[in-house]
Amino acid sequence: MSQIWSQNRYINLLVNVLLFLTGINFFHYGQLILPVICFILFIENKLQFKVNNPKIFILLCLFAVSFYAFSYQLGFYSVMGFTLPMAYYIGCNMKNPTEDNIKKVIYLFAIAMALHVVLNSIYEYIVHGREKFFMSTTHYDFWTKEKISNTSTAINIDLLLGSLYYLFFHEKKKILKYGCILLFIVSMFYLMIIGRRTPVMMLFFVFVISFIYEVFVLKNTSAKFRRNFMILAGIALVTVISLVVIYAFDVFGYKSVLEEYHIVQKFTRGFINDQRFELYFGSFPLMPKYPFGGQHISTILGEQVHDFWIDIYDYAGIVPCALMIVYSVIYFRNVMAIMKSERLTNDLKILVLGIMICIIMQMFLEPVMTGASLFAIIAVIINALLERMILHGE
Repeated sequence: MSQIWSQNRYINLLVNVLLFLTGINFFHYGQLILPVICFILFIENKLQFKVNNPKIFILLCLFAVSFYAFSYQLGFYSVMGFTLPMAYYIGCNMKNPTEDNIKKVIYLFAIAMALHVVLNSIYEYIVHGREKFFMSTTHYDFWTKEKISNTSTAINIDLLLGSLYYLFFHEKKKILKYGCILLFIVSMFYLMIIGRRTPVMMLFFVFVISFIYEVFVLKNTSAKFRRNFMILAGIALVTVISLVVIYAFDVFGYKSVLEEYHIVQKFTRGFINDQRFELYFGSFPLMPKYPFGGQHISTILGEQVHDFWIDIYDYAGIVPCALMIVYSVIYFRNVMAIMKSERLTNDLKILVLGIMICIIMQMFLEPVMTGASLFAIIAVIINALLERMILHGE
């Protein structure tokens, strides 16, 4: 990698390795690596504190303090808010905020997180055997060797999934392109085994929205692009139709075999879990009654509400939730600045669009702050990198 974080190649390598370990959630201590990275960058800056926008940093610090103050009685996750200003600080200290360097950091996180999925699949297949691997609804983590929620595993593929459209149609480095596509296929296969439908839905939206944006906004109507897209769409369509026909018409007697698999059972129920909508809309009448968190809403409903902002409200109340809404608006504003910029390439805009589709969908679909805080951390780092490029980049 080029000198992204420091002109000293050893410091640059060290920071990249630590970020990779964060992405792969090394021994589930990914969040605890952040202070080390911040300290290294602070020393690298000769003890000078540098961020893109001090007001945003203060906003995230206020979120961290309020999140802890209203939820410390609930245990360990109350301190997770403090990781977000650290993440912002890290993203603000890229030495050379070029498009190429932004892509490298996104790839670094995408590959590291997807490798965590692959490690989980390898561990589970070797230790728990083939039958449990394909049939069981209980799954395990490579680092802790303990049970882990399917959601916590699946969320690790989001960045690679969001990059996939760009990888297919615009990535010019063939080893990187086909290596990432292979990693995605392996990761996605495991997620299908554990019954995750959300990545399939996200993949659909990434490709459809990115295609519409490229054709109708960026006006890319080249013959090569259209041909490649039609080939890919044809392969996907034939695959889906073939699987549906095999299942619906019991071709070669495979229907009864397929029905034993957890993934098939979940897909036959549809793509969307109605219970999520019930939890989501059921939370609103309860919010005025519990403005200071304490997980009263989820206790009454019987399950966490699968939404980033409502989860924060349920956990720590209206103050940190309001602060996070303000930051989310700033986040969206930065993304729009990237998409509207005339000095940035269309390639970067397409990559950012795919990544942001996945981040936004995930925030609306899962309790990220308390269920997968590492995802929120990396989302903040990426946004700080984009913000830095807007202010100081190419």
